[in-house]
Amino acid sequence: MDNLLLEIGTEELPASVINPALDYLKRSINEILKAEKVITYGTPRRLALIFEGFVNEGEEREEVIWGPPKSVAYDEEGKPTKALEGFLRKNNGKPEEVKILKKNKGEYVALVRKVKEKAPVDKLREEFENILLSIPFPKRMRWTSSKRITFSRPVRWILALHNDKVLELSFGNLISSNRTRGHRFLSSGEIEIKSHRDYERILKENYVIPSFEERKRIIEEEVKRLSQEVNGKPSYPEGLVEEVTNLVEYPFAVLGRFDEKYLELPPLVVITVSAHHQRFFCIEREGKLLNYFIGISNNRPNEKIREGYEKVLRARLEDALFFYREDLKKDLKELVPKLKNVVFHPKIGSLYEKEERMEEIAKRLCPLLECDWEKVRTAVYLSKADLLTEMVKELDELQGYMGYIYALKQGYDEEVAIALWEQYKPKSLEDEVPKTKTGTILSLSDKIDNLYSFFKAGEIPKGSSDPYGLRRSAFGIIKILHEKGLDVNLLQFRDIYELENLRELEEFLRQRLISYLGNYPVDIVRAVLNVYSPFEPYKVIKNVELLYEASKSENFNKLVEVAKRVSRIIPKGWEDTEVKEELFEKEEERELYKALRELESRKVKTPLELLKLKEVIDSFFDNVRVMAEREEVRRNRLALLKRVENLFRKFGDFNEIVIKEGQDVSG
Repeated sequence: MDNLLLEIGTEELPASVINPALDYLKRSINEILKAEKVITYGTPRRLALIFEGFVNEGEEREEVIWGPPKSVAYDEEGKPTKALEGFLRKNNGKPEEVKILKKNKGEYVALVRKVKEKAPVDKLREEFENILLSIPFPKRMRWTSSKRITFSRPVRWILALHNDKVLELSFGNLISSNRTRGHRFLSSGEIEIKSHRDYERILKENYVIPSFEERKRIIEEEVKRLSQEVNGKPSYPEGLVEEVTNLVEYPFAVLGRFDEKYLELPPLVVITVSAHHQRFFCIEREGKLLNYFIGISNNRPNEKIREGYEKVLRARLEDALFFYREDLKKDLKELVPKLKNVVFHPKIGSLYEKEERMEEIAKRLCPLLECDWEKVRTAVYLSKADLLTEMVKELDELQGYMGYIYALKQGYDEEVAIALWEQYKPKSLEDEVPKTKTGTILSLSDKIDNLYSFFKAGEIPKGSSDPYGLRRSAFGIIKILHEKGLDVNLLQFRDIYELENLRELEEFLRQRLISYLGNYPVDIVRAVLNVYSPFEPYKVIKNVELLYEASKSENFNKLVEVAKRVSRIIPKGWEDTEVKEELFEKEEERELYKALRELESRKVKTPLELLKLKEVIDSFFDNVRVMAEREEVRRNRLALLKRVENLFRKFGDFNEIVIKEGQDVSG
C-alpha cells in the first residue's frame, strides 16, 4: 500500500483559516487517493497531510462506444454496411468486437472496451494546483506577477513525498521537493525529510509541534500550571485556546502581572480586553480575578518578552478604565434619546425606533409570563443605551454586559439590569436562555423585531450569507419558546410591521425548525409541519415530541395505517364536517360517530389514544359503502371521516409518516 506526505509551507496564516483549510485539503485530495488513513498537521506556517494505505493504480472500467442502429449497420442478408465499416474504421475496431446492445428501446451496434484510468498520484499531480486555488479562504492574496496564483498568504515551499520519494507537484512557479523549514526563530535553514515516518519527529527537533491537538494540550497544561503558581485557576472566553494554538508553532507560557487598580473594572471587561487584544489568559481565585495573566509566546520567554506583554496590556487596561469611569458619569437613560441619531439599518430606521417596536412586542408577550410590566418597559427603554457608551464602542462584544454593569451601578432594579445582558441570549444553540422573566421578554422582543424588520427591508439570508444574524435570531426565538414552554403565534406581530408577503419568512422559520429538530426523524418533523405553522414553534416542537414518543410503540404502525386509510378515501379539498345522525343507515356509522364524539369531548394527550378508533374504523370500512348512491348519505359519511381525519391531524399529517419495514400493521 502507498503513502504520501504533503506539506504546503507559507508565511504566517490567520489562525481561523488553518483548520478549515486542512479539512478541505483532506477531503479533496482523498477523493482522489482514497487512503485508509489521513493524518493532518497545521501550524501558522504549514498545512500538512499524510495519506496512508492507498493503491496507486488506475481503476479499470468498461467504456461503451455506440455505433449506428443494427438496422443501418447490417443489410437484409446480415452483412456489414458501409456505415458499420466507417464506424469500425473511426474507432479502430474489428468486426468480431461488435456487440448488439439495447438503447432507447432500439438495438444498436457498439464496441465495449476496458479503459484503465490514470493512477491516483498522476491525477493529483494534474489537479494539485486547482485544489489549492479552490480552498475556501475568506480572503486570498497575490505575491507574484501571476494573477491566477493566490492563497491566504504567500506559499514559500512545497514538500511532497510519495513512498518516501519526491513527487513533483507545482503551484505557479514553485516546484515540490523533500525539504521543509523549522521554527522561524529557533531553527535555521532548510531541513531534509527522507520519510513520512520521520516528519513529526524532525519538526519537533526543530521546535515545531505540527499537531494542533498536541499544541492545544501543552497550552492548556501550561496555563493551568502557571495559574496554580499564584494559587488560582485560568479564566478566559470560549475559543481562546483554539485561536492561540494556531498562532504559535512551539508554545511557551509567560506569567505576567498588572496593577491591582485595574481590578476596579468589571471582570468580563478585564478578560475581554486581555483576550481580545493580546490573546492573554486571565487568572481567578474563588470567583475573583487576580492581577495576573498568562501570555503564550512563539519564542523562548525572557524578561524582555514578559515586560513587553505587561506594557501592552497595561495600556489597554488604562484605556478601558478611562472609558469605564467616563461612562459611569452618565445615566443610561440620558443616552436613550441619542439613539434617534443612530441608524439601525437605512431601510429600517434608528435604534430608537427599534426600541419603540420592541415595546409593542413586549406589551403583547408580557401577560404570558405574568411579568412586571414596569420592569419590562424600563428594560426595553434602556436596552440599546449601552451601544453609545465608550466601552462598547471600543469592545462591541461587551454590549448587553456593560448595560447590566452600568444599570446596577446606577441603582436600577436588579432584574432590569440582568435583562439588559440577557437580551442577547442565547447566542448559539449551546448557550443558555434568559433566566429572568424580564430578560426572556426582552430577548424575544429584540429577536422578533430583527426577523420582521429585516425581512420587510428585503435583507433575507441567502446561502451561507447572513450578515444580520437572522438565523441566530430565529434559533434564539425557537429555543426560548421551547425551553420556557411559551405557546406564541409569531403572526400576532405582523400588524406592527405591515408585512404583506409572509411566505419567505414562513419558509425561513420552517427551515430553522427542521434544523432545530434535526435529532428527530425527518418524516415526523415533516408530518407536523404539514399541519402546524412555523409561526407557532412551540406547537410544532411539542407535537414532534409527542409523535416521536408514540413512534416507539409497537402499535404505532397500526395507527399510521388506519390514519392513512381514512385520508385516502376523502376527496382532495373536502372540508365539510357537519354530521347528521338521522342520515346514518348502518350500525357501524353510529359506532364510529360515538367513539369519535368521546375523543372529541376531551383532551387527547397522545396519538396512541386514537388506536381506540382502529377497530370501529376497520368495521366501518368493511361494512359501509362510503360512496353511497344517495348524495346526502355520501356527504354525511365523508363528513364523518373528515372529522376522524381532523382528530389525527391534531398531531400531524400521518400521510407523511413512513411505516417501518417488517412490522405488522394488520388487526
